[in-house]
Amino acid sequence: MLTASPLLSTPVIRWLTPGGGVEPHETHHDGAVRELFEETGLVVDNLGEPIWTIHGQSEFADGSVQTTYAEFFRTRTTRFDPVNDNWMDNEHIDITGIRWWTADELEQSGELFAPLNLPDLIRAHAL
Repeated sequence: MLTASPLLSTPVIRWLTPGGGVEPHETHHDGAVRELFEETGLVVDNLGEPIWTIHGQSEFADGSVQTTYAEFFRTRTTRFDPVNDNWMDNEHIDITGIRWWTADELEQSGELFAPLNLPDLIRAHAL
């Protein structure tokens, strides 16, 4: 998903994997299943174990700092057109594009994406 991240202190336009916050009652796995559906329309039951984790901080324009921890999962599906039917209101503003990429397409695109090692993760954990 192409996002403008307008609330960051230094806005960044980049491609991101589907994902988001984990609700208080959810595991990271359950949050990933929910976010995948909300952001793409894809319904899955089980993503298995995380393949990678990352820790970081984001500084917002209002000076607040958010500490993040993310777990990345993998799944295989047949090709489908992602939908934005379940996006939150702010996602309709922040997300300006959505598409599937191969590792080669990401590397050759000249586009910014996160995480920076995404092509390597795709190749290392291909199903």
